[in-house]
Amino acid sequence: MKKRSLPIVLFCILALVTGCANIRDDATRTKAEGAGTGAAAGALIGALIGQLAGGDTSSTLLGAAIGAAVGGAGGYAYGSHVAAEKEKYASQEDWINASIAEAEQRNGELRAYSEKLRQELAQLRKELKGLKRRYKQGKVEKDALLAKKGELDKLFRENSQRLAAARDELKAQRSVLDDVSKNGGSDLAPGLEAQIRAIKAEITKLEQQNEELASMSESMAV
Repeated sequence: MKKRSLPIVLFCILALVTGCANIRDDATRTKAEGAGTGAAAGALIGALIGQLAGGDTSSTLLGAAIGAAVGGAGGYAYGSHVAAEKEKYASQEDWINASIAEAEQRNGELRAYSEKLRQELAQLRKELKGLKRRYKQGKVEKDALLAKKGELDKLFRENSQRLAAARDELKAQRSVLDDVSKNGGSDLAPGLEAQIRAIKAEITKLEQQNEELASMSESMAV
């Protein structure tokens, strides 16, 4: 990216984010904040794409504009969801407590799933070791390895979906925490922060398990 285009892009991103702070209506502000954040991220990515496409100022700004539009649309949709959920509750405190309760439930589900997958992985390690040994000895055909690879790939996809859902939950709870810091309810923040830390820990587990599944699948490719 040329030096002249970089300050312009950064200025646009800053304007998108800070412009949301001047909106007084709570629901509208939440939507706009979601749009601003998405647009800012999209603009930055788009600018980089524009740089690769042409490298000049016009290409960079065009990429930033397209990225901002796409990112803003996605961010607004997400922000609308957060605002709609908040409006269901009679008070800020009720909304925060409901968010904490939901996070606790999701964390419980994630822990149970992660533990189940941990046990499955332990069993799979044994199975794969024996299967590869028998294949080298000529006791099983290549199709047996490919079939097991198919099972691993399916499990990887399922785990990836669970991981994506966990990341969405983390985003949602972080948005609640951001709202708490802006609009009050700080006495409930520690409980929410604890749930956010727990979600992050479970996400780390799922990521590690996905890496192992991918490695197992690769070892079955013959």
